[in-house]
Amino acid sequence: MTLENRQYSALFEPGAIGGLQLQNRIIMAPMGNSLADENGMVTDAMLAYYRARARGGAGLIITQFVSVNREDKMPYSLALYDDSFIAGLADLVRIVHEEGSKISIQMMHPGLLMNLLPSLPTDITIKVPSVTPMMPAGRPYRIIGEEDIRGYVDDFAGVARRIVATGADALEIHACHGCLLSSFLSPVTNRRQDRYGGSAENRLRFTLDVVAAVRREIGREFPLSVRINGNDDFPGGVTPDDVVSTAVELERAGVDAVSISAGLEYWTTLMAPPWSTPQGVNISVAAKVKSAVGIPVVTAGKITPELAEDVVREEKSDFIAMGRPLLADPGLPEKLKNRRADDICRCVYCNNCLKMTWRSCTVNPFLYRETMLPLPPAAVSKKVMVIGGGIAGREASMLLAEQGHRVSLYEKSDKLGGQWRVASNLPEKSSYIPFITYLENRLSRLGVSVTLGTEVARETVRTEAPDAVVVATGATPKRNDIPGIGANIVQANDVIDETCGVKGPAVVIGGAMLALETAAYLADTGVEVMLVSHGRLGGRRGPDDQISFRALMQKLVEKRVPMFPGTKIVEVTPGWLIIEIEKELVGLPAETIVVATGVSSVSVLVDELTGTVPAIFPIGDCVVPGSAAQATYSAARLTREI
Repeated sequence: MTLENRQYSALFEPGAIGGLQLQNRIIMAPMGNSLADENGMVTDAMLAYYRARARGGAGLIITQFVSVNREDKMPYSLALYDDSFIAGLADLVRIVHEEGSKISIQMMHPGLLMNLLPSLPTDITIKVPSVTPMMPAGRPYRIIGEEDIRGYVDDFAGVARRIVATGADALEIHACHGCLLSSFLSPVTNRRQDRYGGSAENRLRFTLDVVAAVRREIGREFPLSVRINGNDDFPGGVTPDDVVSTAVELERAGVDAVSISAGLEYWTTLMAPPWSTPQGVNISVAAKVKSAVGIPVVTAGKITPELAEDVVREEKSDFIAMGRPLLADPGLPEKLKNRRADDICRCVYCNNCLKMTWRSCTVNPFLYRETMLPLPPAAVSKKVMVIGGGIAGREASMLLAEQGHRVSLYEKSDKLGGQWRVASNLPEKSSYIPFITYLENRLSRLGVSVTLGTEVARETVRTEAPDAVVVATGATPKRNDIPGIGANIVQANDVIDETCGVKGPAVVIGGAMLALETAAYLADTGVEVMLVSHGRLGGRRGPDDQISFRALMQKLVEKRVPMFPGTKIVEVTPGWLIIEIEKELVGLPAETIVVATGVSSVSVLVDELTGTVPAIFPIGDCVVPGSAAQATYSAARLTREI
């Protein structure tokens, strides 16, 4: 059965949270987006971001959290600690309602989540129930007392009153992922001995105090949900059994729905499960909660539309909270409803959308830039030649064709995809494959001429005589310069692409994500493997994608892969790699050495074509090697340049 013929009837049954009627069972999960201004006000970019998801058919939009007090506000996130913020949020509510969706505003005190900031403002202390040895060192912590707790309870109640004043349809209390309420709920972070610590009942007291105060402020009829961890994903943390009793108590306290997430955000991966994590990580917990309570249950955590349909039909959860899938394609709900599932641009769970230094979506270059849409039609339809069939070249071809340009795409190999196709060969990266299919389908429907197995030279371009050339020739693995002889030295891409074999024992050289992925892949296939890096693991500046890095490191530890960061490589000798550790020489047995030390741009064609055509536009890795999200965004920029 093709996805086009699959029914999603359960997802499009109406549902209700308290007295709030919803048109379907798809909820946009609350996600930070850094689109607020420096003061915490709503911006035009934020309005466009939420409008796109509401227009796309989500039954309910849950906003990113609003900070509940001035002292502990996260930068570039929403705030609602005084009445000056109401008008901006009322505009957001109006926008969502205009597009036919409902909206819930989430509120939170960040607590330990302040550790996500690279640096803290000098006047900030991180509020915690207890200080534990596992908390990141070098940060100013303050254990809050009962008077502080009463003050924060009042803060939540005041924000709840303002949420009602915005015209929102519901509100949600954020009590998961390690925020202040979550850190009280978890035995990992709460080691108090007073009435707010120790037993599960005491650890829940702060959250129940907040629920009671909010209910007094908003009345019994206004819909209220609470989002909690179904699993802390950390030794000694909240377990699935704990969350069932917590959900029961929340129902007794007057909560209208409980939402299940997972993970302590600064230690684990389940709050945003990456490509290496199985689907539906919270479904079994949600099913247990649903069997114990009478209020609706909401579930999140790497859930595809097909899995979502099964979960709702089998009554394991009442609603599905989709986060990253709606970043990748805001129109996902409408496409499902109209039996256009094959047209969905599916999330690949690469987590580029979460990076701190450069945030975007690999498959949707207009994420956080929705004001660039809709694309303007071409004033003059031009003949455009795109050279390179990786994701930058294919994205450029698709977008330019959508604008009305006459596009031809050339690729020197016999397959489209470039390095993205190589990456999708990893068994755990099967989620990458649909993006290849999506782009190929779009190119076909748009009538883009695709020529494979042709390496374009200057004379080819002269013959075609295009108005513009887009050079997307990508990058190639850096050549190794390891001294010595006698070893089988191969490139990581060739290993993943299965164009060469690896005889163990093997040593992977490199510290960035490709090296970690390759070492994990070899370990999975039964090859004895070690990892050696001249610098730190995660890349020269450390991991930009903390969540995927944690997942890979955990896997390497479980597979017992020896790792040698900060190590000098001395020489290759037959069967050995000689390294230097603390000025001492050590030999590592190495029948095969796998090089994963980065890539170099392939840009020679840019110089060769200068003066041949009216305009040349180099994009993607052929300019500067970067992430896949940077490659597709460089393609999106062309829509304003050609």
